Amino acid sequence: PVKDFAPVSRMTLIAALLIVHPEFPVQSVSDLIRYARAHPGKLSYASSGNGSSQHLAGELLKKVAGIDMTHVPYKGPTFSVQYVMAGRVEMTFGNIVNTLPQVRSGRLRAIAVSSLKRWPPIPDVPTVAESGYPGFEAVAWFGLLAPGNTPNAIVQKLHQDILKALAAADVRTRLTDAGLEIVGRAPAEFAAQIKDEIVKKGQLIKDAGVKPD
Repeated sequence: PVKDFAPVSRMTLIAALLIVHPEFPVQSVSDLIRYARAHPGKLSYASSGNGSSQHLAGELLKKVAGIDMTHVPYKGPTFSVQYVMAGRVEMTFGNIVNTLPQVRSGRLRAIAVSSLKRWPPIPDVPTVAESGYPGFEAVAWFGLLAPGNTPNAIVQKLHQDILKALAAADVRTRLTDAGLEIVGRAPAEFAAQIKDEIVKKGQLIKDAGVKPD
């Protein structure tokens, strides 16, 4: 991915909510960590499958907090959220847009956001990072990449065109309404971020023994 593609722009990102069943006795990340340490191996978290973003988010939380949790993979994000609502699994990192209606209806409790910044529609929900784990970030991002041999002048032109599109009022409205945060990172910054993630997530995958289905 580093050699075969030329990063043009990381355009948007979307965070996840760390959600639990409303009857589960935790109100915050600190409560969750205390519960996990008091009940080693008893806490389970759902994901949409092995190697998914939810799976990696759970493994990252295990790593930074030094806790033991059991991963329960399902066949897609809908099932992982449904089983948390049913009380069969204690928690999951759910797509922020898909889970917010369930949080507002009281069927789920949101205790944290997985991005570095709070999400404006739910400003009272803190981030994992500010809950005692600085730098914690588990988000999905969307970007544009060109073939690796694309001339730099074309890459820069594409990036400028993307910035113009992202600045358009109707585009911004549609993206933010879909729960996306607009980023618009420059090619060099996007390339550095990809290289950094390959190292960090690669090490997390190796340490946790994550294997795709």
